[in-house]
Amino acid sequence: MKNETLECDERGVIQPCPHCGTGNRITYSRLGQQGRCGSCQKELPTICQPVDINSALSFAALTAASPLPVVIDFWAPWCGPCRTMAPEFGKAAKLAMGEAIFVKINTEELGSVAEQFRIRGIPAFALLKNGKLIKQTTGSQMAAQLLAWMRG
Repeated sequence: MKNETLECDERGVIQPCPHCGTGNRITYSRLGQQGRCGSCQKELPTICQPVDINSALSFAALTAASPLPVVIDFWAPWCGPCRTMAPEFGKAAKLAMGEAIFVKINTEELGSVAEQFRIRGIPAFALLKNGKLIKQTTGSQMAAQLLAWMRG
């Protein structure tokens, strides 16, 4: 499971530098912009992995500040279809690099966030733009289907 998702906090996404391994915080308001490593000064790649949201505070900060649309995957570790969907969600994140930020919310850990979206079954997905819910869908999907839904 190494490098499948990125971590975050209430201030931004923590992205490791591919050159030196140093963790760099990309503030939510700068998602989609090119950055440089604070240690080795080499360019950081645009985020192309799902971000693991670990608190309601981080989720609120991300959705309030992100200039990119946010695609949310609501999942749980015990859910077989969710585990099957995870690689497809990762592929979609890579294909939509710079176009949207893809985040994962574990409904077991952040039930309050799932409740905000009235999630009753998983896997479920939501698209937010400028902090506002645009649409939702449920069920496992291939990366191409998820991207068509996001862009449609």
